[in-house]
Amino acid sequence: MDRWLDAGYGRCILARPDCRAIMESSLLHFDGVRYELGEFVVMPNHVHAIVAPIGEHQLSQILHTWKSFSAHQFSRVITSPGRIWHRESFDHIVRSAEHLKKFEAYVRNNAMPKK
Repeated sequence: MDRWLDAGYGRCILARPDCRAIMESSLLHFDGVRYELGEFVVMPNHVHAIVAPIGEHQLSQILHTWKSFSAHQFSRVITSPGRIWHRESFDHIVRSAEHLKKFEAYVRNNAMPKK
């Protein structure tokens, strides 16, 4: 799945500057309130983000909010119908500082140049 995503399969709406800006804004909106957002990158067809929920906030609700809000905003600028996000998210638990450094490097190394 990662190879397909990184190869750019799918609609790739996040390659559009307006959609990328919507996604980045969505990620940053509750940073420091509901979660701490670490490294992130918006790829053409998916997003990598390191996020730590704050307090009682749950990762599942944070991801739902990102997907729901961004999909609603995308519908304002994209005329083609269809599902934007997969129902499943591919999350990983970070268990150590060393593990976190590996994920941070992975995210940084996947960054696409901004156009």
